[in-house]
This record gives sequence, structure tokens and C-alpha cells, in this order.
Amino acid sequence: MEAAKKLQLYFLGLQREDQPTKAEMLRKEIATMEEELKTKTEMMKNQERLIQGWRKDLSDQLDQHATELERV
Repeated sequence: MEAAKKLQLYFLGLQREDQPTKAEMLRKEIATMEEELKTKTEMMKNQERLIQGWRKDLSDQLDQHATELERV
């Protein structure tokens, strides 16, 4: 009976070793969040570049229209 309890405790201990600790789970979650943040930051930078390009294009078009209106 005592041997069976020891074996059971041993196998329960092995099962717990296979499961990640709370700290490991948090590290993994933080790493995932950091990767997501990096991806979203890059997306925001790309969109900011697009917006700057559009602003320049619109400014150029406005200048062109103003020049044409002055001619008339």
C-alpha cells in the first residue's frame, strides 16, 4: 500500500513537471504580446508613411489648381 502511494506521488510529480510553470506561461504570453506590438508598430509606421505621401500629393494638387485658377 505504501509503495502504491509513493508510485502515485512519483507519477503525479512527473505530470506536474511536464506542465509549464506560471512564470514560463507569463514569459510566453509577454513574448507573444511583444511580437504583436512590434508588428502593429511597423504597420503604424507604414500607414504614417502613406499618409505623409498622400499629404504631399494633395498639397501638390492644391498648388497646381491654385496656379491654374490664377491664370484664369
